[in-house]
Amino acid sequence: HFAMRYLAPLVCPVVFLFASMLGLQAAGADARKRVALVIDDGPIPAHNAAFLELLAREHIHVTFSHVGKNVDAHPEMSKAVAVAGHEIINHSYTHPHLNPMSDADIEQEVARTQAAIKKATGRAPVWFWAPFLEYDDHVAAVVQRAGLEHFPWKKFHFIGSLDWEPKTTGEQFRQLCTTGIVDGTVILMHEFPEVTLANLPAVIDSLKKQGVEFVTFSELAPQKAVTPKP
Repeated sequence: HFAMRYLAPLVCPVVFLFASMLGLQAAGADARKRVALVIDDGPIPAHNAAFLELLAREHIHVTFSHVGKNVDAHPEMSKAVAVAGHEIINHSYTHPHLNPMSDADIEQEVARTQAAIKKATGRAPVWFWAPFLEYDDHVAAVVQRAGLEHFPWKKFHFIGSLDWEPKTTGEQFRQLCTTGIVDGTVILMHEFPEVTLANLPAVIDSLKKQGVEFVTFSELAPQKAVTPKP
């Protein structure tokens, strides 16, 4: 009776605190917000180094979708992206509309880009990312035969930044990239627009304040990753 009378008031708060901590940990796990930024159409000589410097300062890794002809023109830039720890994915060789193309032409777009990126970085991409995000079952089948898979962006919460539109303002870009963020968000932007480079620091700051965890495509969908053909 003595123990129950005098120790219970002490034990109960401790038990309650412990249970509360467990609850907070569980809530924190449920509140995870993974975001994959994908930066298209590089490498772009005017902006590539500035993007890498910004991402290094922010201590985050993103996904760069590289166009094969740009990689062949500036292999040292693709190498710098890979050395910095970012993921590079295959964005075709000439950035065409793939759907009306023949199997052979699509295969060339994929294979030439794979070769260019592997030569520049020593590593072949595991994901394909169609120009204009235009691809049908026919294109997907050809890409798979090449040992790649199109990143399944439709399975995630997708945000297009509209930075490729000349009329998009910095305020619009920031608003689009920071609103409605949920776990498993993919945000598409490009390497060439001035508006992107100028406003990306503010976007990253806002996302960090929302508790975002920045991930690459393969970190967001590791179960989908495949081993590319050498």
